[in-house]
Amino acid sequence: MIGTLGRALRRPAVAGVVLLALYAGLSFANDPRGYLGTDTGGKVATLKVMKERHRLDPDVGYWAARWDPGGTLHPLYYTSRIGHRWVNATTLPMLYAAYPLYWLGGYRLALLFPMLGSVLAALAGAALARRLGAGDGWRSAVFWLVGLASPLTIYALDFWEHSMGVALMAWAAVLLFDLAQGDARWWRALTAGLLLGAAATMRTEALVYAAVITAVACVVCLIRSRRLVAVMVAGLAVSAGLLVPLVGNQLLEHATAGGTIRASRATGTVTNQQVTGGRFEEAVLTSVGLNPELSTGAYLVGALLLALLALVALRSTARESLLAIGAGVCVLLLYMLRFGQGPGFVPGLIAATPIAAVGLARGWSDVRTRVVLGFALLPLPLVWAYQYTGGAVPQWGGRYILPSAILLLVVGLCSLPALATWARAGAVVLAVAVTGFGLVWLSIRSHDVARASAALVRAPEPVLISRVAHLAREGGAFYDDRKWLTAVTLADLDRAVDVVQRAGFHQFGVVGLDSRPGPDTLGTFHRTGFRRLRFFSDVDLHITTYG
Repeated sequence: MIGTLGRALRRPAVAGVVLLALYAGLSFANDPRGYLGTDTGGKVATLKVMKERHRLDPDVGYWAARWDPGGTLHPLYYTSRIGHRWVNATTLPMLYAAYPLYWLGGYRLALLFPMLGSVLAALAGAALARRLGAGDGWRSAVFWLVGLASPLTIYALDFWEHSMGVALMAWAAVLLFDLAQGDARWWRALTAGLLLGAAATMRTEALVYAAVITAVACVVCLIRSRRLVAVMVAGLAVSAGLLVPLVGNQLLEHATAGGTIRASRATGTVTNQQVTGGRFEEAVLTSVGLNPELSTGAYLVGALLLALLALVALRSTARESLLAIGAGVCVLLLYMLRFGQGPGFVPGLIAATPIAAVGLARGWSDVRTRVVLGFALLPLPLVWAYQYTGGAVPQWGGRYILPSAILLLVVGLCSLPALATWARAGAVVLAVAVTGFGLVWLSIRSHDVARASAALVRAPEPVLISRVAHLAREGGAFYDDRKWLTAVTLADLDRAVDVVQRAGFHQFGVVGLDSRPGPDTLGTFHRTGFRRLRFFSDVDLHITTYG
């Protein structure tokens, strides 16, 4: 019976269905009105409005547009005005793919989209492991560990496009790995381009991965085969395939939103983001950070963790090594210290995907794994240089570089059999433990966000002005259930008070993190009350009422 079940689970279709079912079960630990990040809230707010209006229009509207035509105070931070529409969504393909699911079963059924992405990414990991020489049994283990002991587990349970973006890029990497091995058939290269283009409609960094991985595959193929014409045709096929989804997405955006979303977002990233010391710090944190803070101590702990994991990977062979055992104990202590701080984000790729460090340390001995390491590592400087700043701390596992995490993870998993039994088992247990820690945090966070957002919706003030940029966006499930304004700066606060007055309201509340009451007067309004609301387990919101 057990043997029959094991053989069944080695079949990709069966394994995929089982993994999907496990994701569905895990999702019920979370509140469907709270999320891992504010981008999810913006997407859910858009889906909510689309469903209420019964049309495929991403316009979330703005109740105060008459008095704030520029949208400076729009409740959903990062909302853009495109023509007569107010658009907060960062990608339309994901919204339109998930809309029928949301219409039928709400947020829980819409999660089928990211869940399917993680399943497809796990299947891609298994396919790549086969190309790296993994046998049937270990290839099956790769599938389950990628699916259940990596950041993909977390992103399967939140309505974000990361899992599907990684899946598309991972399957493209599989096809381009074949190109690097000499398979230069144009239709396979074209398929890889289509996958990369589809990923780029959801994830801007996919453009960087597309350029670098394609270049690596073509150069390696050319060096090995000396078939210049075939390699050039393959490279052009990838480029042609890449353009098709991008052009299609542009047409979709113009038809439904009246302008560009992804292209404007990518262009804004390139032109407005500069390489600074702060950017370097965020790159370090999202690469190795175990502690969710931008501090020298966090960088040093992350670097130490990487060094210790690499030492265990290099020195723990079949023969016992006291140095490797000591390093393993130190790794365990670092994670215990982090877990002891309480649930929260683990922002770094290596910290959230510790087996990736094994791949980074041991993957250089085989020519095949060196190609995959090239796919994973060479795009990183460009991604670091142009990724959005300000979001390095509140994220899980280096979300901008997740494709690299999964590629390194697969190389690490293929390298695990060379380690001593204790190190191999310890690496797997550690990966499961940190993923479980993330699942606990997602559950706590979703319930906290939902509880606090519901309380704010029930607040007696007719208008709430948030001094916290993403507060109303966090509560995307409640969007339009009450009137919000978002005023981050003092100048914005003055404008918000003016809007409240011009709109004819005689009372409002200012919501912020400051534990002290607001000023005695704002415009012609006087302070009438002050109260506290628990947001997260260690974060309070404070509401000052004016009338």
